[in-house]
Amino acid sequence: MAWYRSLPQGSITSWKDLCKQFTSHFTASRKHPKTEANLEAVRQGPNETLRSYIERFNKEAVQVDVTDDMKKYLMRKNLRDGTKFKEMVAIEKPATWDEILHKAQAYMQFEEETMADAMRQTRAEDNRPPREQGNKNGD
Repeated sequence: MAWYRSLPQGSITSWKDLCKQFTSHFTASRKHPKTEANLEAVRQGPNETLRSYIERFNKEAVQVDVTDDMKKYLMRKNLRDGTKFKEMVAIEKPATWDEILHKAQAYMQFEEETMADAMRQTRAEDNRPPREQGNKNGD
């Protein structure tokens, strides 16, 4: 009722006017269902981990009514080029959506272990004492 009272006096002169005002006001605030295009827009970023991409993709996928085959296709299509996971999916062609997610787990774990190893290596190098500089004059 608050909406109706907020209308300027005299702005509604017929049932048709009321219907038009009502639908234009309330339709805009309604959530529209997501489509396949929303899912297709989910792409793995240049520095994004596989885990982050799959989490974003799944979050969108549960809101879109598409087949598992379409999810497999769109995920594979939007994986970052040059990744081992994209290569595996293209070669092995997992048969089901569950299979692709299961295989992704191993790649995510490997990716995370590799990143952790790289960070440990960097920290170890940063903690090394500086090398002594020899006397350049040969003294």
